[in-house]
Amino acid sequence: MWVMPAYEAILYEKRGRVALVTMNRPEIMNALEAPMARELVSAFRDAAADDEIGSIVLTGAGKSFSSGGDLSRLMQGFELLEGRQWLQEGYEQLMELARVKKPVIAAVNGYAVGAGFSLALLCDLIIAADTAKFGMAFVKVGLVPDCGALYFLPRLVGLQKAKELVFTGENIDAAEAYRIGIVNRVVPAAELLPAALQLGQQLAEGPAVALAQAKEILNASSSLSLEQVMELEIYAQSLCLQTEDHKEGVIAFLERRRPVFKGW
Repeated sequence: MWVMPAYEAILYEKRGRVALVTMNRPEIMNALEAPMARELVSAFRDAAADDEIGSIVLTGAGKSFSSGGDLSRLMQGFELLEGRQWLQEGYEQLMELARVKKPVIAAVNGYAVGAGFSLALLCDLIIAADTAKFGMAFVKVGLVPDCGALYFLPRLVGLQKAKELVFTGENIDAAEAYRIGIVNRVVPAAELLPAALQLGQQLAEGPAVALAQAKEILNASSSLSLEQVMELEIYAQSLCLQTEDHKEGVIAFLERRRPVFKGW
């Protein structure tokens, strides 16, 4: 029997086959304090291990998705090795979020700046409220973008645009984020969560093995050759060909009906 985990900095809910994870520190604009980061990892682990869950939606409470790093901790300062260790621990947590095999949707409800922007980029898809704002604010406090932002951003928007966003630290609105390829969809603010959950449910009802394999290869593809990607495709396809979901998909296609996938 599934028991609701005891979280303090986040909320975790099941909405159908979707795990809804809400960063719940609106009083600090959902800054990524260490307790919240640990709870996010725990929530994603719970969702990944739950056979009833097929996708994850990540959002923020209040007016902000996430304002980024914990400035109160930064104000304390770091010795060089201490700062490196602190960052390394944070990176290990973020890599756990990125490695989840199930589709992850960021529902950006407000400000996604600094590490909050980076966190959204770690997700597979981004749906933004029309009131959302995105910004690489690191330069404003004398830092470089982190949490994978310097990997994902140029791959989405191109090198020159990425440099502009990083060097200026200026915020862009949801419409501009959509135009340059950061955001998949923009919806009215009141429709954000329903739209994200609807997409999450759609993905959760898809063929889980195929989606997981496609996600893994896509995430690795930018650093691989065509030959290497095709080898991974052969391996992944050979696995998918053995699944009940593949057989169901073929039968449903021939019978002209919607397939009912069972997952792992």
